[in-house]
Amino acid sequence: MLTHQSHLGAPGKKSKKNDRPIISMMLRWNESQHPVKVLLDTGCSVTLINQQTIERLGIRTKTHKNPRTIENFTGEVVGGVGQSYTRIMRLQHRKHFSEETFKVTPMEAAIDIFLPFSWIEQHPLQGAWTNEEVRFNSAECMRRCTRHETGPF
Repeated sequence: MLTHQSHLGAPGKKSKKNDRPIISMMLRWNESQHPVKVLLDTGCSVTLINQQTIERLGIRTKTHKNPRTIENFTGEVVGGVGQSYTRIMRLQHRKHFSEETFKVTPMEAAIDIFLPFSWIEQHPLQGAWTNEEVRFNSAECMRRCTRHETGPF
């Protein structure tokens, strides 16, 4: 069973307010870094960032030459999604780093980023579903998801 929503001020800590796995991370690009609320969504198939987060943080986006359609879990096309995307950005949770691009979409204000099942598979978490503390300490993540391995911006 999925556990609880985290507090933005306490990385990886969860509260009992909600049954969704929301964790606090840092979003980095160029010299900027900002705390973000990230939903681990096993039903999602692409990395998404909230349109409000883009506007609030002043993140520049690129427009797709051929806009893509994205469907929700019922197969309905989600309006406003697939028109634009971010450049590569760094997502950090403590000493764990990954480089991602995000499709821009309108979403609820409580969430900044959705990470899909494929991301969760590549970066197995310990504690996300059962404990208070989220950790990325698989051998693969310890080897390739470091600040050094993700490279300079």
